Amino acid sequence: MLNFLLCAVLATSAAPRNEEQAFRLAGVEPIVSPSDFRLFVSDLQLGSDEQAAADLLLDDYAEGMRAVLSNLMERQAADRERLDAALSGKMRLDAGTIREIRISLQTIVADACQLADGRIAEMIEWAMLLSPADARTISEATGRFERRVFLVGGNREALVDVTVLAEAASEKELSSAKFAAIHTALGSYDKSIAAIARADAVHVRDARIQDGLAALRGQDDARRSLQQDLAMQWITRMQLQDAAVSAIAKLLDDEAAADWQARANQSFFPSVCSRLDAVRAHRWVQANASSMVVTAGEKCIDASMPRLRSLRAEAVTLLREGRGLGVDLDHDAASLFEPAYELRMKYLRNSGERSVLEQDMLDCVLRQLTDGQRAAVRRLIMTGE
Repeated sequence: MLNFLLCAVLATSAAPRNEEQAFRLAGVEPIVSPSDFRLFVSDLQLGSDEQAAADLLLDDYAEGMRAVLSNLMERQAADRERLDAALSGKMRLDAGTIREIRISLQTIVADACQLADGRIAEMIEWAMLLSPADARTISEATGRFERRVFLVGGNREALVDVTVLAEAASEKELSSAKFAAIHTALGSYDKSIAAIARADAVHVRDARIQDGLAALRGQDDARRSLQQDLAMQWITRMQLQDAAVSAIAKLLDDEAAADWQARANQSFFPSVCSRLDAVRAHRWVQANASSMVVTAGEKCIDASMPRLRSLRAEAVTLLREGRGLGVDLDHDAASLFEPAYELRMKYLRNSGERSVLEQDMLDCVLRQLTDGQRAAVRRLIMTGE
């Protein structure tokens, strides 16, 4: 419900899983792990005395963020109670009142995000003051920290760190012998992306909050303006991302370069290039079914994959063209852009064809399985494991 938020972070010395989930559900995310903060401290070259002070910073920040969450939940409680009562029929509220409650709930989250921004800024500032390192080292350490915090991926705004993608790539995609060359090729990219990571992520978050409020208020002009603003920022960011991806691809052979581009597209265009359920199902089949069933599943995937790759490439092209027109074709506000109508229709047709093909691939893989095996695979897909 609140996955459109990209809020500044929580860092705790021992944040339990359920506490992290509470922040995410409230819209205060992403969450910085203790290891991320300690990497920052290490990069700042703190001595033992300074590290003790940094631990206090971490505890103070965690306590402050818990206060942000507590205040958020307290402020929302009455609104949520009224909204739940209205939706369940226990209370009669007119449409205007329900809309105002929804606006209030989002506004409260926006306020919490602003408080969280202040907390992270304060933590960074004090950590920098503790550092005995020179200005260049401190700047580079801060840039790396902000990249880890804000370039978290999993969204359509290309808030992704290509260097992290490269480090996570398998040896099939990127030979280990090339890692030194890859890091050299990404030297200028690392500096450029670090300089914009935090501001870009906050800008995207704020724009999406404002879009949600504009949608509730029926302010179509505001939504169009926000889309155009995000599109301009996306294009600028993608110029950096594309150049970095291309720099790595040039170091690889054709097959590895294609695999690498597919990995990058999965991060930049998750709505189009997400991992296939059919492939996930087939991996289960490989581990649990007979060789005959495995072979049949491979044929299912191989038969449809060329067409799917073609559809995905077309979809990515359409998404890029949409940004050029000032719209995210995956966004519900895309329907407000008359100049993008034909492009949107093409994208919707492509999405429909992809959806049917992906389902056919999955059905084909499952066809050779027993009822029990099919149930096991479906549980796997539903749980996302």
